[in-house]
Amino acid sequence: MCKKQLIFGIGVNDYDGHVRINGKIIKSYDVWHSMIERCYSKKSHKKRPTYIGCKVHKEWLYFSNFKKWFDENYIGGYELDKDILFKGNKWYCTDTCAFVPKEINSLFTKHDSKRGNFPIGVSYKKEIKKFYSSVSINGVIKNLGFFNNDKEAFYAYKKEKEKNIKEMAEKYFKDRLITENIYNAMISYKVDIND
Repeated sequence: MCKKQLIFGIGVNDYDGHVRINGKIIKSYDVWHSMIERCYSKKSHKKRPTYIGCKVHKEWLYFSNFKKWFDENYIGGYELDKDILFKGNKWYCTDTCAFVPKEINSLFTKHDSKRGNFPIGVSYKKEIKKFYSSVSINGVIKNLGFFNNDKEAFYAYKKEKEKNIKEMAEKYFKDRLITENIYNAMISYKVDIND
C-alpha cells in the first residue's frame, strides 16, 4: 500500500509499521479506512446518504494519530460510533467517538431510504389506508399496530424505541460492557419526529 497516496483524497497513511500482516489488514487500519470512506467517498454516499456531511477531525486524517487512539480504546468485536454520545453529531474525533457493541450501535442505525416521507418507524399501508409502526428489538421486528395518522404511529414507535434503548443500556452497563458515558447518553436519549 503506497503511503504517499491519499485515501479518498484526504486520509494519510503515515504509519511506520505494516497495515497488512500475513496478508490481512490490521483492524485499526480497517476501521480508519472505513471511517474515511464513509465521510469522503461519493460512491459510499450513494449507498449510505446519512453520511453526507460527516467529517473526520484533522488529527484523525493521519492514520498514526487514529491508531494511537484506537490502540488505547478498542474493545474486541466492538464498533466505532460517533453519534450516541452526541445525537446528530457529524464529526469523528476523540471527544465524540466510542467503541460500542454491535447490538448497541445497530439500535441507532436509521434507514432513511426505506421509510420515504414518513417519520422514523412509520409506514403506510395503502390497502387499508392506515399508518403502522414497528421497531426492531434484537433483530426481531415488533409490530406496534395500525393508526389513523402518522403522528400517532410515530409516538407508538418513540415510546417503544426509547424503552428498548433504556433496557439495553441497563443490561450492558450492569454487565460492564459499556462505559458510564455511553450509558448516560442512552438513558437520556430521545427519539425525535425529525430523526
